[in-house]
Order: sequence, then C-alpha cells, then structure tokens
Amino acid sequence: MKKILMVLVAGLVMISFSAVGFAAEEAKAPAPKAKAEVVKGEIVSIDAAKNEVVIKEKTTNAEKKVVVDPKEIATLKQGDKVKVILKEGTNTAEKIKVYAAKKKAAK
Repeated sequence: MKKILMVLVAGLVMISFSAVGFAAEEAKAPAPKAKAEVVKGEIVSIDAAKNEVVIKEKTTNAEKKVVVDPKEIATLKQGDKVKVILKEGTNTAEKIKVYAAKKKAAK
C-alpha cells in the first residue's frame, strides 16, 4: 500500500512540475509584430523646415502628416502620388515610393 501511495505522489509531483514548464514556455513566446502602416495618396504640402509632408490619403481623403528624411524631402513635389511605409508606431517614413503621373494620350 505504501509503495502505491509513493508512486502516486511521485506521479503527481512530476505532473505538477511539467505543467509549470509548459506555462513558462508559453510566457516566453514573443508577441506578434505589428504591421507597419502604409499611407497611399497625394502630397498636399511640404514643410522642409520641419521635414514634414502632408499626404491626402487615397481611400479616406484624410490628411496625414509624415516626417521624412531631409535628403528625401528635397526630391518630393506637391501633387506627387506616393506610397509611404511608416516605421512601427510612429509617423516617420521608412520608405517612400513616388509614382509617375499618367500621361494623357494625344488626340
């Protein structure tokens, strides 16, 4: 009887330690990364002194201020169609793509 009781107690101790081990593994799992925000639209205004551009979003028509690298801001013009990928959790541009304006066909 004592042997059976000892085996049961040992089994319960092993199960309780393994449950703690599984809980620790779940806690270590990294949180999923947030996706970087993408802004598509037209440049409404450029403030070179603050390194900011205001983009009118294509889908919502909302205006969004975006901080741009001084080297890149020199290449942008008001009216440019752009796609801007923002750094996570900020309004700072990580990557900017300028789309060429469509040429009208001559009649």
